[in-house]
Amino acid sequence: MLERVKLRLEGETVSDEVLSELIQTITDRLILRLGASDLPETFNSIVVDATVKMYRRLYYEGISSENVSNLSTSFIEDILNEYSAEISTWKEQQANSGENKRVVRFI
Repeated sequence: MLERVKLRLEGETVSDEVLSELIQTITDRLILRLGASDLPETFNSIVVDATVKMYRRLYYEGISSENVSNLSTSFIEDILNEYSAEISTWKEQQANSGENKRVVRFI
């Protein structure tokens, strides 16, 4: 994932350590939201997208809205909120699959 993030940020100077930390943060948050023990491979692209967004707002942390001349800056408060539909769909699929269903049998 690091190489994919670096490709999207081509031309920007950023250390691998910073990008790795951001990737891990997004991964951890996704795992918590998914209720999974490991990140499913299908979410790798979301990690890359969200990492780039997190990096680009790194030095603007806490800004919800800013206006300077004709330029306006605002950030969503939750980067992963944009992917809530994908997260919900995955969770529904997991709930409906036979792998995660628990069965109680009375004898």
